[in-house]
Amino acid sequence: MSKEDTTSDIDRRRFIKSTAAIGAAGLFAGCVGSDPDEPGDGSGTFRIATSDEVETFDPRMNQMAWYSTAAHYLFDSLLMMEPDGSGTVPHLADGELEEIDETTFVADIRDDVTFHNGDQLTAEDVAYSLNWVRDPDNDSPNLSNVEFLDEAEATGEFEVTLHLEYQSALMERTLAGMNAAIVPMDAAEEMGQEEFGQNPIGSGPFELANHDPSASVELTANDDYFLGEPALDGLEYRIIPETEVGYVELSTGDIHQSGVTEALLDEAQNDDNIDVYQLDNFDFQGFLVNCLDGPFEDVRAREALQYLVDYDELLIGAVGELGSRNWGHMPQGVIDAWDFPADEWEEQYYPEQDHDRAVELFEEAGLGTDFDVEITSQSGEATTGRATVLQNEFEEVGINATVSEISDGEWLDGLDNGDFDITTYGWGGNDDPDGYYYHMFRDLANDDGGMSDSVVGHSSIGYLYEGARERGDEETLEDLERLDEIVRAARQTTDREERYEYYVEAADLLMPLYPVLGVYSAESATGVHTDVQDYEPSPFGEQEAFNQWQEARIDD
Repeated sequence: MSKEDTTSDIDRRRFIKSTAAIGAAGLFAGCVGSDPDEPGDGSGTFRIATSDEVETFDPRMNQMAWYSTAAHYLFDSLLMMEPDGSGTVPHLADGELEEIDETTFVADIRDDVTFHNGDQLTAEDVAYSLNWVRDPDNDSPNLSNVEFLDEAEATGEFEVTLHLEYQSALMERTLAGMNAAIVPMDAAEEMGQEEFGQNPIGSGPFELANHDPSASVELTANDDYFLGEPALDGLEYRIIPETEVGYVELSTGDIHQSGVTEALLDEAQNDDNIDVYQLDNFDFQGFLVNCLDGPFEDVRAREALQYLVDYDELLIGAVGELGSRNWGHMPQGVIDAWDFPADEWEEQYYPEQDHDRAVELFEEAGLGTDFDVEITSQSGEATTGRATVLQNEFEEVGINATVSEISDGEWLDGLDNGDFDITTYGWGGNDDPDGYYYHMFRDLANDDGGMSDSVVGHSSIGYLYEGARERGDEETLEDLERLDEIVRAARQTTDREERYEYYVEAADLLMPLYPVLGVYSAESATGVHTDVQDYEPSPFGEQEAFNQWQEARIDD
């Protein structure tokens, strides 16, 4: 796992923060509302609960899912996702991208945008920002998201030409996100990455006013924002690790938005001062199985796990009603949007629970039932809940299983070192199959620069590649080589039918190897106080408290 790719320790951190945001205020989005060019009453500070601190404010180095959303308030991107996720619209770009040929696009840049320090945003800043992330020497966790880019060239004061390595179906999505945030070249170079990460300078509708690492992040309105002055005076993210505590502050009106746990869902829905929204997280939640070392090296032992568990019980034990089954290691929303053959996959790869068959497979793998299994779990109701259900299933067939609840740091170290039998895992993807199959299941050894020597392998596929290579399993290696080839090819074409065929083939190669137990995709329930007007969360929108579709106001 190379530092140049986002699926190593960097992506695992993205998972940590993603799961921390479940039930917290991790996803906010816009809907059609008032005209942001006409500010009026409703000033005040929009106070939001989040469970995690900020490691860096630099979007080029960010590893945290909740800040990927919050960063849109500080920084801008060339494009912006529409609130319903149906496509993108120009943002810093002054009009649609002009296609010169399949791998060359020209973007005109607005000439009325200034950074928070007063400097004008120009094409040089855009080119610098994109090239900085693309440069492997900078170790940006966002590199794999911009691999389609060969070079961004400033071909005029307000014109950027994008030279691509290959066609990319994900280009516009990427250019709308914080993986491609625009920073001021001169300030970023003068300050250096570390200082810039603590004292960010962007061009967004809000700018950093104060940061208390253990308590809050305070943003104040940017009066000179190119879309107009926000109605809100500011935003405050209050760091409240326990969702239940955040909910109490929401119910009393001390804050305006907080996560809602399943246990509090009915109470929140019956509170006249709280509007509750349940949002698809578009993620993968389940377990990793160590395919390199330990009791599950043999594929028959991993197949036995499929018969050992009841997936619905695992789902209920983790999140109850706040989740839906995962198919082909993708959320139901992705399955539906792409019309993937979930029924066929269910029949082939998700058998009915059968403990007798599980024991038979354990015996065929040379294990029997006289072995020990350690299940490591991060803290949290969802992770320990599903780990406990799995532990009970092992105990039912006479296998000694223990659950060890460990810190995030210990969990990350375990993934780097391969120090687990089974561990809780998840991935904060998106509504495209690439968000799962490329990032979770490619062979990192084939990335630019290869895989870091500091890790034993690609953890999110259970070190499947490394295990097959170590054992000289040529048949499995042949399948894995094809898997890596097609998940890379699928992001290098814009033909949806071709991509569909690639992902179906990828699933049929991956699923019989059972490197993970993909259980569910979570939903997050978030509560918004009725004092907040013209604001409605959805899974897709960006800069949602103030964008071209809506402008949040406080009416208390």
